[in-house]
Amino acid sequence: MYATQPRAILLRWLDGSMKIAAVVAILMAWTSCTEQSCFANGQRSTDERSPLNFDLVESFVLASPVASVHRYTAVSYAANDPNEDRYVVQVDSDAVFASVLDGHGGWEVAEYVNKHLVNNAATLLGNASSNNFAHIASSLSSAFVATDDALRARLLLAFQSGHGKANRVGACTMLAYAKGSTLVVANAGDVRAVLASTDASGGLVATPLSTDHNAKHVSEQNRLTEKHPNESNVVVCRSPESCRVKGILQPTRALGDFAFKYEEFNTLHASFQNGGDGLFIPQPYTPPYILAVPEIQVHTLTDADQFLILGSDGLWGDLSNEEAVKIVADYASRGEHDLAAQALVYEVIAKNAEGLKYVVVLIASLQYQYSFPFLGFE
Repeated sequence: MYATQPRAILLRWLDGSMKIAAVVAILMAWTSCTEQSCFANGQRSTDERSPLNFDLVESFVLASPVASVHRYTAVSYAANDPNEDRYVVQVDSDAVFASVLDGHGGWEVAEYVNKHLVNNAATLLGNASSNNFAHIASSLSSAFVATDDALRARLLLAFQSGHGKANRVGACTMLAYAKGSTLVVANAGDVRAVLASTDASGGLVATPLSTDHNAKHVSEQNRLTEKHPNESNVVVCRSPESCRVKGILQPTRALGDFAFKYEEFNTLHASFQNGGDGLFIPQPYTPPYILAVPEIQVHTLTDADQFLILGSDGLWGDLSNEEAVKIVADYASRGEHDLAAQALVYEVIAKNAEGLKYVVVLIASLQYQYSFPFLGFE
């Protein structure tokens, strides 16, 4: 079990052989607040009944919008133990942060980043104008690096104290920041952000606001090859869809994963050694391979923007951008906002349940002329 439970709503899916873990939350904007549907002080309603035995089905309606946040829905389904995934949302007086963390090798990095990244970003941003794109991008990037540096110091102590797996725990990390009409997405890993917007004919268009940082993508392979020209095994592919850095790790950017960044982490604890040179990553070894520096994309919101989906690679391995957008839009158009997150779960399970590992999804409805809803609360 976790040392502490995450304060944000965690949607954790696991069904025996399916091995599914997920976070799903949806914020709605286009449903107006009525005396019957809105809680006087902003409260939660829950429903634990579900064919899939979700741990929790939850809706939250704010008494009044905060940074245009109006309401969200979330579902939780039993996950692997311990769950390696996290998300956190922080709603300030004039800005919203939403972060999705897809952990691997353990839960520790995702838990630490969940507690510290948003606070670090908020401190560095200060009272920045929503039009100061350069400052926002620089602050978010610095927050990723600062969080990773602080985590490095903590995990090095643990590693040197005999916790042999502390060198290989990591988390793909995405942070979305909204202020005014500015939406900024910072991504290190293969979590993906997809924006749904209406076109001139009224149809929905799905636009990715991030790049997947995964060893199967040619752009990341080229980056690694250029940085490590004398290492033929810098990327090892068993198939076009299954490539790994040094034959071990699929993501090419993440927080943590310090054996891929610093030499002092590249040893095997005595209990893991079985001859050889005692290295976790064999020679040739010229770190860093994995980056904590995020890629930044800035988008100016307009009335056309409807909602934003943040999802881990497990979601996008089974749903196209367009399919995910259509599912959310179909449920919202029928007024079944609370069911849209569950619908994504069902669809992913139906498509490829046996092949799933983790899915983490956050969905924010954006219908901007009314409000700019984002995700959840701590």
